Amino acid sequence: MKCASCGTYYPEDKVFCLPCGEILSGEDGQSRLGKYRLLEKLGQGGAGVVYRAQHQDLEQDVAIKILNPHGFNDKKQVQRFKREIQTHSQLQHPNIIRFIDVYEQGEILALVMEILSGCNLKEYINHKGVLPLEETLNIAVAVLSGLEEAHRHGVIHRDLKPSNIFMTDDHQIKLMDFGLAKQTGRYEDITETGITVGTYMYMAPEQIMGKDIGAYTDLYAMGIVLYHMTTAVLPFMSSGGGEFEVMEKQVRKAPQPPKVLNPDIPDELNQIILHLLAKEPEHRPQTCLEVIRRLNHIKEGLTPSLNQQDAKTTFSELNTSVSRLHGEVRESGSGEQSNQTVNFYTLRSAFTIDSKAAPEHPRFDMRHPPALSKATLDRLKSAIAMIPPLPEIWYQVQRIFEDGTSSPADLAKVVAQDAVLTAHVLKSCNSAAYLPAGAKENTDIALALTRMGMDAAQGLVLSAVAPDFKVSAKSSLDVRAIWFHGQAIALFARILSEFSPVVDTQSAVMFGLLHDIGKLVILHMEPDEKLAQLKQHIDQGQDSLLAEIDVLGYSHIDAGMMLALHWKLPRKLHRFIYYHHFPCWQKPETWPPDMQASMMLVHMAHLMLSALMKDTPFSGIWSASYRTHVASSAAILHHPLRLPMKDVSLYSNMRVQLKHLQTLFPDLFL
Repeated sequence: MKCASCGTYYPEDKVFCLPCGEILSGEDGQSRLGKYRLLEKLGQGGAGVVYRAQHQDLEQDVAIKILNPHGFNDKKQVQRFKREIQTHSQLQHPNIIRFIDVYEQGEILALVMEILSGCNLKEYINHKGVLPLEETLNIAVAVLSGLEEAHRHGVIHRDLKPSNIFMTDDHQIKLMDFGLAKQTGRYEDITETGITVGTYMYMAPEQIMGKDIGAYTDLYAMGIVLYHMTTAVLPFMSSGGGEFEVMEKQVRKAPQPPKVLNPDIPDELNQIILHLLAKEPEHRPQTCLEVIRRLNHIKEGLTPSLNQQDAKTTFSELNTSVSRLHGEVRESGSGEQSNQTVNFYTLRSAFTIDSKAAPEHPRFDMRHPPALSKATLDRLKSAIAMIPPLPEIWYQVQRIFEDGTSSPADLAKVVAQDAVLTAHVLKSCNSAAYLPAGAKENTDIALALTRMGMDAAQGLVLSAVAPDFKVSAKSSLDVRAIWFHGQAIALFARILSEFSPVVDTQSAVMFGLLHDIGKLVILHMEPDEKLAQLKQHIDQGQDSLLAEIDVLGYSHIDAGMMLALHWKLPRKLHRFIYYHHFPCWQKPETWPPDMQASMMLVHMAHLMLSALMKDTPFSGIWSASYRTHVASSAAILHHPLRLPMKDVSLYSNMRVQLKHLQTLFPDLFL
C-alpha cells in the first residue's frame, strides 16, 4: 500500500498514512474501504474526513465519513463517532440525510450516507442575503420536520446551524451532522460535566450554562436560524469581546425583534422567532409540531412565487454559475482582460461595479494641489476664527472613547453633565432605530447608551456636541446631510474594521465621522449664490474637489485641515483629512504607507454607502458627487485589511444598519 501524498509504502493491512492522514492506495492506484472505492475528498473536520465514494458492485455514489486516524487515541471521540452512527441508523426521514451503511475494520470506523448535491444554508444566505418569506417558511418547516423525527427518538441535535442544513439541487432540505447529538433517557452523555458543546452563536442559554437540555434547546437554535434567514444577520454578535461576549448576550440580553431589521416580516413570524428565543426553556414552544403549525398558518396566506427560472437554478452552482445571483464583468489588469464573476450585493460589487474606474491619469496630482491665493487664505482664516471652539465635554467624551476599557456607564457620567446632550441621546435611543416595537421608552442615560452600544454612541454624541454652524436657511439641510454622511461612514468603517487586524475601531470611527468637516466651513462662509454655482458644477458631472477649487478657490480639504487645527483635533486626523481623497485617483504607491489601510477602509465605506444610496433621492450640494476606484488598490482590501469581499450577509447587515441610521434623520429621508 502506498501513500499518494508522501509516497511512503505500508504493509497490506494498513489503511491510513499516519503523518499525512491520507487513505492509502492499492497497486491500481485506487483507495478502497471494503466494497467502496474512494473517488475524492469532499471535506475534513476535527473528527473525520468525508469522501465521495462508489459501491463497486452497485455503482452507487455515496458519501463516507471516516473517523480521523488520530481519533482512535481518543476514547471519547471514538464513542462520539459511534454515537453518531447509532443515531443516524435509527433516523429515517426525508429531511434527515439518509444512513446507508457502517464500515468498521481495524483502525477504520466509517459512516456511509447518501451523497448530496447542492449547498448548505450558510453558503446560500452568504450568497443571497435575506431570503424570501415563502422560501424561509419552506426551509424552516422542513428542518423542523426532521428535528421532530429526531426528538421522537429522544435525540437532541445540539448543533443546529445553517452549515448543518443542506439544500439539494432538487429542492430538498436535509438535516446533517449528528456528531454532537445526545440521546435522552437511554445513554449516558459522554460530554464531561460543565463542558459546553455546540456552536456558541446558536447555543441556548441552558446549553451554555451546562444545564439540562431538551427539544426546547434545538428550538432555540431554530429561532436563530430563522432570525438569520429573515434578516441576514445574527441576533447576538460580538462587538470586540469574542465568543464570551456572544454567550453572555445569549444568556442575558433580549434580541432586537427581527421586524425592526426587516419590516417586511409578518407580525406572526416576528412573534414566533421571539418566542423561540425566550431565555427560559419553559417560555419557548415545547415541540417542533407546535412551531410547524404556526408557520403553516402563515404559509396559507401566501401565493406561491417560485418561477421557472428559480426552479431551474441548482444550489450547487452558486459558486460558479452566472445566474440571478451573479453578474459577469470584465476587469483589466496589466493591460490584459479576463472574465471574472462578481456577486452583486457584496463589497466586491460595490468596488468593481457600482463605482467608476479612476482615469488612467489623475486630473491633478493630489500630492501637489493648487496653491491658495493670499486673499482666499485670509478669507478662510477669518471665517474659521468665527466658528466656536469645541466644548470641553467634546474632549471628555473623546477621551472616553479612546480608552478601550471604558463602559457605557463611564460615558453616561460625562453625558449627564450636559442636559441638552442627555435629552438628545435619550431622544435618539427612544427612536425607531433603537427602541423595539412595544417597548417602554428609556429615561436612564446609562441604560440608553448600553442599548445603543458604545460604537454607535460615538458618532451620535460627538456630532451632537459639535458647535452649531451659522448658515443660511437654504443650507441647513446640507449641514444635516454632512453629519448624516459622517455618521454613515463612521458606522460602515466601524463594521469593516472588525474584520481588519490593522485598523483600530476608534480611529476608523473618528476618521469616518470628521473627514468632511471642511464642507461645514464652506456652508458657513459662502453666500447662497456661490453654493448654487458649486452645486451646478457638481450636478453637471465635474469632480467635487475640482468644482470647489474652480468655484471657490479652495477645497473642503483645505478648509477641513484648518478647522481641525482650530478645534485642536488629533494630529492623525489632520493627516487623514489631507489624504482621504487619494484612493479616488492616486495609485497606492503614492499613498503614505502608515495610512494606506485606514485610507482604503474608509474609501470602501464610501463606496458601500454610494452603492446602498444610489436610488435614494436627495438634492444637496454634494449629492451628485461620486468616488472612483483605482483598480490596483483592490489588493489592499484583501491584504492587509482582509475584508470579506464576497459576503452577501455583510452587505445585507450594512444595509440594515444604514436604514436604522436614516431613521435619525427624518428631515432628509421622509
